[in-house]
Amino acid sequence: MINTNKYNFKITRVPYIPGILFLMAMMTTVSTSAQLFDSDADKQLIQEAAKYIYRLDSANSKIAIDKVSSSLPEHPVVPLMEAVFILWREMPMHTTDSVFFEFEDKLKEVIRKSQKMPDEYKAEKIFFEMSARGFLAEHYADEGAYLKALGEAHKTYGFMKDGFKMVSYESEFLLTSGLYNYFRVAYPEKHPVYKPLLWFFKGGDKEKGLEQLERAVHETIISKVEAHLYLSYIYLRYERNPQKAVYYLEKLFTLYPENSYFRAKYIEALIEGSQLKDIPSLTVELRNHSRDYYQMSGEVFMGIYEERFNNNPKYAINYFQQAVDRIDKLRGQGNHYVSWAFLGLGRGYLKSNPKLAKKNLLKAKDFAETKWVKKEADRLLEELK
Repeated sequence: MINTNKYNFKITRVPYIPGILFLMAMMTTVSTSAQLFDSDADKQLIQEAAKYIYRLDSANSKIAIDKVSSSLPEHPVVPLMEAVFILWREMPMHTTDSVFFEFEDKLKEVIRKSQKMPDEYKAEKIFFEMSARGFLAEHYADEGAYLKALGEAHKTYGFMKDGFKMVSYESEFLLTSGLYNYFRVAYPEKHPVYKPLLWFFKGGDKEKGLEQLERAVHETIISKVEAHLYLSYIYLRYERNPQKAVYYLEKLFTLYPENSYFRAKYIEALIEGSQLKDIPSLTVELRNHSRDYYQMSGEVFMGIYEERFNNNPKYAINYFQQAVDRIDKLRGQGNHYVSWAFLGLGRGYLKSNPKLAKKNLLKAKDFAETKWVKKEADRLLEELK
């Protein structure tokens, strides 16, 4: 058994992209029998449900899922769709929320139903169980149950290895294979403390991973949205190429303007690319949102707009302060944007109140999830000496 305590570290995980394995699990397959996709009508129903889920259209999502359930009552796709529906409806979802246990139960149902499928449907058995276990690993890591998370990750990895073999003749495998190849290298590079925990997993290849993900954007059908979203995340948080991130996120925002998650990521990319003029109109929906996470995001974005575009530090400080005042309500969500807010406060007080500036810059480092935030905070702290 791995003793995680000896490493004395705090889990800083890759923030999930909701639905990342959901649509991968509903792909067409080749050279294998497929219970689900023998029917074009069922395939269409599932694609419709996915569209409504991305649009956050609860009523039509439920109707579409019910139609799939009527056609495929014992198939694992039904509880998986129900789980992803819960995830998007409640996002960001905390593992301490009662709704999380409903989500967890749905994923365990996916596993049970996948394991009951006949061996002739091997590809579907693999992908649905892989999807459910991937979600469980993500959320167990989020709540600090690291051994449970690693256990699920090991099981998921076993299924993923089958996908490595199929990627040469089935384009939909490009997504999971690309993600593995990229993050197997990039994540321990960014968080070296994880290296001792990853010895079990085969090595990756960042360049190959990016190439596979780029291909997934153009060559896949069902997993196209996920490929756009994950590539944009990589170019924002890892590769620091905001222009490419804007390219992918603008497509998603145009298709799904009702989706607050896509909106927030699109605005983040615009800011990283110094495209600020439309920030006020784009953030209205976020600032009026019912969830603190999105309200906080909108306040941070407006703070940056006032600071950089309007050159109004007083208004900027006000927005940044509103954002950090929500920390207790966020319960650990949105740390990247919170780090931006503390960094903005540090800049705002740099000349007028050095003591307060230092306090906020140190907080920015505490919440930072990217190297550039830490470097900028260190640079400003040096100015205070």
